[in-house]
Amino acid sequence: MDIEIDRAATQRLREFLDAIGVILGTPQRRENFARYALGLIGDGDRKSVEPIVARAGPSVGHMDAAHQRLLHFITDSAWDDHVVRLAAARYTLALLTKTAVPWAWIVDDTGFLKQGKHSVGVQRQYTGTAGKVTNCQIGVSLSVATPQDHVPIDFELYLPTSWADDPARRAEAKIPNEVQFQTKPQLALAMLRRAVAANLPRGTVLADEGYSSAEFREGCRKLGLDYAVSVSAPTRVWVVDARGHRRGDALPACDPRRAAGRGARVSPLHLA
Repeated sequence: MDIEIDRAATQRLREFLDAIGVILGTPQRRENFARYALGLIGDGDRKSVEPIVARAGPSVGHMDAAHQRLLHFITDSAWDDHVVRLAAARYTLALLTKTAVPWAWIVDDTGFLKQGKHSVGVQRQYTGTAGKVTNCQIGVSLSVATPQDHVPIDFELYLPTSWADDPARRAEAKIPNEVQFQTKPQLALAMLRRAVAANLPRGTVLADEGYSSAEFREGCRKLGLDYAVSVSAPTRVWVVDARGHRRGDALPACDPRRAAGRGARVSPLHLA
């Protein structure tokens, strides 16, 4: 789909790319970042390096060199993706918070459907994107939401054990030694810690059942974050009184009325 932007939007895009370029430092990184970013938002369905370079229009004689430069920027160049994402998040949140107050931090994951076996983290696994088990990568994201808008501010690629524990695959994909297997809730907690450390505008953490582990909930509490996560029906809960003391026995979350007692309030609930 073609995207048309007016002169003001063009100027904002230029200012944004220039600001990220300052973080990247060298003229070569700045040039390749701009080429890659424009390739992602420009024409064409394929967003890998080769078609982006081809659409940029270098002569045939310079095509291979341009391809290698962009590939080096993405795979080997020494720039910190977390710092770049934080700068992008601050830029966007400054615009969002002019009209509304953030009310939620949304944790979610997305599947990226793949055909082959060489994309980092790809395997047959369930993704809500397809609604089934299929060959895909999984990315865990953190978004900030206002009542009108939302924007992703951080992202982590899920690396399953089929990749994390395979030295040959790690070497081929150049996966850094410090990147080890982490569950999706652990990846989400790492992003929440970064957001808190960066003092980004806070909201209630929202997540689905896949993130309702005791470790995730405890991590949110330690960060001073309110949270609301979906839980499976058999999860055991206690009702607590105004002083935080448990009342009665733990019962299934699917029947909080029975847990609270007939006619009693059903909140707050503590998960077992």
